[in-house]
Amino acid sequence: MRKALALLGIAAGLIVYVAAFFINAPIEVCIVQPTPPSAIPPGADGVVASPAISSKVWVVLVASRCELTYPATGIHTSDLIVEWGPSAIAIAGLLGAASALWVWRGYRAEEADHA
Repeated sequence: MRKALALLGIAAGLIVYVAAFFINAPIEVCIVQPTPPSAIPPGADGVVASPAISSKVWVVLVASRCELTYPATGIHTSDLIVEWGPSAIAIAGLLGAASALWVWRGYRAEEADHA
């Protein structure tokens, strides 16, 4: 019973981890990010960027890559933005899976001692 619960916990933790990457919306993250000051040349009024290009980035934490191009100046910016809400969920999933793995390993060690 303990082994089955541990394996279920590992699976659930990994599912939560992977799901955290799908609950983020990179385009929303990119829209709310302010324009980096380095992208606007001094004295330029009304510099407009092209629509943001966004993509998910698969690193240990949940992140989005936001890219903007300013046609008037030819400047291209690319920022990697870590999303802490979904990242906290991903970390919780990894911790849950690791805890369940620890329980399962303890169960296997216990079985080896009794054999």
